[in-house]
Amino acid sequence: MGTGDAATASDQYAAVYDSAQFQDLQRRSNGFIIWASVVFYGWWFTGVALAAFAPGVFRQGIGGPFNVGMLFLFLSFALVAAISGLYMRYARTRLDPASERIRADLEGGLR
Repeated sequence: MGTGDAATASDQYAAVYDSAQFQDLQRRSNGFIIWASVVFYGWWFTGVALAAFAPGVFRQGIGGPFNVGMLFLFLSFALVAAISGLYMRYARTRLDPASERIRADLEGGLR
């Protein structure tokens, strides 16, 4: 592969990056990431704020050895699993088809 081939490939990738299809794919991906980040960090900051300013909330018993703090922890794990599952479905239905179209255009239908 000569330097001419590398320059052509570089121009091709730059053109894909500037294309409307790629910009739409990036906008969709960033939209989900921002939404998921706001939800996760909102939940996390709520927990930090409760622990710092109202520590008695987490100490309240729910039943047996469980308290609100443990419930908050389990719900945090569930939130991470739910966001991960939602992202996998979103990527499979919205991001993957768009990226496959971009790849097919880039590779010239070789796949």
